[in-house]
Amino acid sequence: MSFRELLSAISDIIFPPQCLACAEILDPQAKSVFCSSCLEKIRFINGSICPVCGIAFLNSPAESHICGNCLTARPYHTRARAVAGFETVIMDTIHKFKYGRNVVIGDKLGSFMAGFSFPDFDFAEYSLIIPVPLHIKKLRERRFNQSLLLARALGEKHKIPVNFSLLKRHKFTLTQTGFNRTEREKNIKGAFIITDKEKIADKNIILVDDVYTTGATVNECSKILKKGGAKNIAVLTLARVI
Repeated sequence: MSFRELLSAISDIIFPPQCLACAEILDPQAKSVFCSSCLEKIRFINGSICPVCGIAFLNSPAESHICGNCLTARPYHTRARAVAGFETVIMDTIHKFKYGRNVVIGDKLGSFMAGFSFPDFDFAEYSLIIPVPLHIKKLRERRFNQSLLLARALGEKHKIPVNFSLLKRHKFTLTQTGFNRTEREKNIKGAFIITDKEKIADKNIILVDDVYTTGATVNECSKILKKGGAKNIAVLTLARVI
C-alpha cells in the first residue's frame, strides 16, 4: 500500500465517505459517490442517442439516429456526450458544487464523470482536453472553474493533457439561465478567443463543460477552435438537459 493509499484509508475511517446527494454513509470499498437509492434516481445517457449532439431518445424503440436539430444546423463539434440527465440527484449535486463553491464535491463528481463509459467514444483518438473557460470576473466571484475540475479528472483517468489557457473568455456575458436557444447563441457570440493557435493546430480536442443545455456555449467554443486550426472537437459534459 502506498503512502497516499494509506492516508486515504485512514481518512475513510475518521471521515467515512457520504453520498453526495443525501449524505448517507457509504461503504468505502464500493468506491461510489452516490448511495444505491440515489443512483436509481439518475438517468444515465447510454441508450439511443443522436450520434452528433448526443441528445437522448428516451423511451424510444428506435436506434440511434441524427436528430432534427443536427440535420438542419450541424454543430461545429463532431460529437457530444453526457453522463446523465440534468435533473433530480445530478442537478442538485451540481448546484452544491457550483453555487455552494464546494470543490470537494467537484473532485468527486470529476471521478464519477471520468469513470463513465461514454457511448461510442474512444479517448485514444484525442490528444488534448480543454475546459470551457469562465470570464475572469466570474472566476473571481466563484473562485474556481467547475469545468476545469472535471477536465482534470478526465485527463488524469485517460492520460490526456489538459490545457486551460488556450481558450479564453474575453467577453463578459449575461448568465444563459432563462434564455432560449436563439437568445443563448446571440449572448455567447464572440465571447471566446484562442491564445495560441499553434498548440491546437490539427489536434483532436475534447471540450469539457458541466452542463449541456442547448449547446450554444460549447458550439461557440467549437467554432472558435475549428477556425483556429483544430481538426476535430468532441464535447463531454457531466449532465445535459433532457
